[in-house]
Amino acid sequence: MLYRAKRAVKRAKFNFVTKRVFSGPALKQKSDNVAVVTMICHGEVSMYLLAIRSFCYRFGTVPRIILMNDGSLTAGDVRKLTTHLPDAEVLRISDIATGVCPTGGCWERLLFISELVGNSYVVQLDCDTLTLADIPEIQECVRENRSFTLLGDSSHPLVEPMLEAYERYGGSKDDGVQAVCERSFDQLEKAPELRYLRGNAGFTGFAKGSITRERVEWFSQLMRPLAQGKWDNWGSEQLASNLLIANSDKPLPLPFPKYLSHWARPEVCYENSAFIHFIGPQRFAKGLYIRMARIVLRDLRLAISER
Repeated sequence: MLYRAKRAVKRAKFNFVTKRVFSGPALKQKSDNVAVVTMICHGEVSMYLLAIRSFCYRFGTVPRIILMNDGSLTAGDVRKLTTHLPDAEVLRISDIATGVCPTGGCWERLLFISELVGNSYVVQLDCDTLTLADIPEIQECVRENRSFTLLGDSSHPLVEPMLEAYERYGGSKDDGVQAVCERSFDQLEKAPELRYLRGNAGFTGFAKGSITRERVEWFSQLMRPLAQGKWDNWGSEQLASNLLIANSDKPLPLPFPKYLSHWARPEVCYENSAFIHFIGPQRFAKGLYIRMARIVLRDLRLAISER
């Protein structure tokens, strides 16, 4: 209860500090060869506007923007979003059939992306992210039609054979669904044919034509027996995303620490990063999110004044 109260106070402070994001000009779509998909909830409207504005500014154009309403957005939230993003498409996750895959836990988002990617490069951008500097790696992935992913915490920075990943992560004592599956990779008959990359689904790119719904469902059914009854838990979608990207053509693990999640590590200089995912447990730790948000607002204001 105390944790939730403190988190609510920090979020209210963040929203107050960043309210200037609502005074920015509307972002109008300028390109349709890339789609940016984000799942969004009621409490993350200002966070998302900072995320998408900073991404578009550093990406160099405004792509097709698709918002997936988790069911909590109010009519006022939708009005705010479409005022600032007049070309945005707003979908409901309840309209996405999950079939043999789990329901919830971002599976609707991944299944939607698997259909969208047939005709477009797709970037998955979480609301709690900020793009702070130029991102040539992302632009290059789009040009070369390569998938990418943000790395997970303490992840090996290379795509590797699945059985090598098993040797690397098999000793973990974590009881989350991802770790449970990783330490059981050796039980898969298909393991010698597969690759693995421990990524973070908060920021991913799916090359055009790289995945299909059938492939998503195949990985879901492949992993379910390894998950020890946890496959319907939060975290299974990220594992599926990791597998889909690792087994695509020439995937790119984004370089750390230029692209990273904020775990408040004292040895990491987050201020020098180009992209930060302010992951839930450490989102507001040490005030970094607010400091970086102020920098983003300053940079966006300067960019507008220079037009």
